[in-house]
This record gives sequence, structure tokens and C-alpha cells, in this order.
Amino acid sequence: MQVTVRPYRPEDLGSVLQLWEAVEGKLGAGLLSMDQLVDLIGSGSAAAFVGERDGRLLGAAVGAVSGAIGWLYRVVLDDAAAADDALAASLIARTEASLLEAGARKVVAPVVPGRGMHPHLARAGYAELDDRRLVEKRLAAALAAPSTLAELGGRMIDPGLWDRLRGMEQAKQIIERRVILPLAEPELAERHGVSPPKAIVLFGPPGTGKTTFAKGIASRLGWPFIELEPGELAGGGADRQAKALADTFLRIRELPSAVIFVDEVEDLASIRHEERRTNPSVTNEFMKQIPRLRQVPHHLLVCATNWVGRLDPAFLRPGRFDFILPVGPPDAAARRSIWERYVSEITDEVVALDTLVEASDLFTAADIEFAARKAAQGAFEREHFDGIARRAGTADFLSAIADTRPTLNAEMIEHFAQDTERFARD
Repeated sequence: MQVTVRPYRPEDLGSVLQLWEAVEGKLGAGLLSMDQLVDLIGSGSAAAFVGERDGRLLGAAVGAVSGAIGWLYRVVLDDAAAADDALAASLIARTEASLLEAGARKVVAPVVPGRGMHPHLARAGYAELDDRRLVEKRLAAALAAPSTLAELGGRMIDPGLWDRLRGMEQAKQIIERRVILPLAEPELAERHGVSPPKAIVLFGPPGTGKTTFAKGIASRLGWPFIELEPGELAGGGADRQAKALADTFLRIRELPSAVIFVDEVEDLASIRHEERRTNPSVTNEFMKQIPRLRQVPHHLLVCATNWVGRLDPAFLRPGRFDFILPVGPPDAAARRSIWERYVSEITDEVVALDTLVEASDLFTAADIEFAARKAAQGAFEREHFDGIARRAGTADFLSAIADTRPTLNAEMIEHFAQDTERFARD
């Protein structure tokens, strides 16, 4: 299983201390004592990240900013991961990104020459100072603006989201193999001549989980998630809108990594003779930004649309987008998996899942969740008002299904099948 790098959580402290103590026993203490490191990591002001696989912590990094200097006080790998260049690089990069956001212009780190993390830091661009026990890396001033990610509306996604996505296994498997793995394992991809994707389109009927898949990609990679909404570009004049879009992409390109999500992209790139809500100059600017974004590493553009047939053919060409991937309605197996998830959360009653699956034929994952929550609410109200202490059962779920209007219809599903035949590129 792939190693995940994520922000430190208080419950990680015991494992992190074990790593630090093991390294201190071999290489000696760093600039801060163990007690000082514990105080720092618990203060809330530290830039702290861990790497884990299958619940086992394999690496940790902690730093902080003082003025314009970022201090990378400790980067530690478990003995089993000591040679894992990708994990070391990811821990260093994530900590640097956090220090950058806090205003650092350069990062300084203590080392033991030739040992421990010194080789990894050297590969990450750190150079020795006169005192060979310290290395430093200067950062571009443009990257050092405070809270860049927050100002762009970006955020880190819960690292467990991808693993919790259930019921859309076909789409998930394609996205995992075509999109995530080449980005997560760039050295392996390069060895086989595979180019990691830079931009993809997800298409399918409303409510089929395109946004959730985009967030899941960010979760799986451990990259920030930034959502751009075409509707927010309305107003202010076309030239102003285009400049705002260009400025936004410039700042995004300066981030160390990012998944950029554009929903309802047809508002920016529909067929030219159709009426559009966004001015053509904004569309042209968006088209210009895609190849520029493709030139920077560790960035992925994910565009989503309910109506792929309305997009300009020039917009969809392979030079701009690596894959055009269908995200369709859940089939019977997928609906069963989704129902299993919610039923297990809501009730301990025996529920006829096959009956629920058949009754929810045109439901999306969002429809199923709505109906499941409605059944739970009904059981709650029944006990409160009538004193019947019974959790939701099959009849409650079927009643909720009957009261839920499905997002999909037969025409939508037929249209999606035609779009998949015509446009899918995976």
C-alpha cells in the first residue's frame, strides 16, 4: 500500500517520539532538545507532518518559522524506510510548503554530515553552510506570501477519503491506475515511459460523485485541493475577469503542489456558437492557462461536467487533457455497497439489502444517502413521539426511498451511454 503523508495529529505523539528517540540515539540531539520538540509540536504553531502505511508511522518532520527563516528541526525516517527517497522528499516538500505559507524566505536544517537525512536534504536542494552541521535552501520570494493557499480557498482533504469511497469501483479503479499511481510513483512511471497526467475531465450525470472523486484524488496524493467556480467570475467586466483568472492560476502554479478542480466547466468552455454565461475572453484565458499549468510539476487540473457533448472540441484535445473519464450512475453492485455502508451506520436491524437495491434503481450515491438519513430520522421521531424503541428497518428504508425523487431518469442514462461511447478517453 502507498505511503500517505499527512498533517501531524495529537494521537501520533507516541509514535513520533519513538522515531525521534531512535534517531537521537544514533545521531545525537539536534538544535532542540526532546522536551523542546514536544512543546513545539504541541503548540499548534509548528509545521508538522507524518508518513504512514497501513496505520504504521514510518516518518515524521517538524519545523517552525522565526521571522523570514524557516527551521526544519527534525526529519526522521524509520529504519525500514531509511532509503525511501520518495517518502523523504514528500515529508520535506510538505513541511517546506507549510513554512512558505507562514512567510519563510529560506529554510535551515541541522544535519550530521553524510548521515541520516543529510543525503535526502542534499537531493532536495539544500546546501551546506560554513558550519557543516547546518544546511539551507533559499525559497523564491513569490512563494513566500502568507496564507497563499487559504487565500485561494484551498484546503487539505482528509487523507482517508479515497479509501472510504465505496460503490463506484469501476471509475475508482480507472482513476487510481491512470491518474493517481503515475503521480504518486513518478520514478516508476518514468522507468516505464509513462507520463504522469496533468489535466483530466470527469463527465457524467448530476450526482454521480465527480466532485467527490476530485477530492479523493487530492486525498490520495496528499496535495492541497483548490476549487475554482466559473460562476464566481461573473461581474466586473470581461477584461477584469480574465485578469483575475490569470492571476489565480499564476498563484496556483507557485504552490509546491495542488489539485485544481473546476466544476461545471461547460460554463467556461462550451461550443463557441452556444450561449454562455461566461465571456469568451475569460474562456480564452482559461484555454491559455491549461498548457502553462501543464509545465509545472505536482499540479493536476480536474474539470467536471454533466454535459461533455457541449464542450468545445478544441478544449478536449489530447494536448490539453490526458484523459476524459466517465463517472456514471451506480449499478446494482455499487448501490448495494453504498446501502451497506449507510445501513450499517444507522441500524442493527436485519435489512433486506437486495430489496433496497432494486427499489433504488435510478438513485445516485447522494440520493441513497438522503433516503438512508430520512429513514434514520423517521425511526428517531417514532421513538420520541410514539415511544417505539426500534431502529430503522427494511420498511423504513423503503418508505424513505418512495419519498425520495431520484436524480436520474432513463433519458439521462441513455445520454450518458452515448457520451461514453463518443468521448471517453482512458
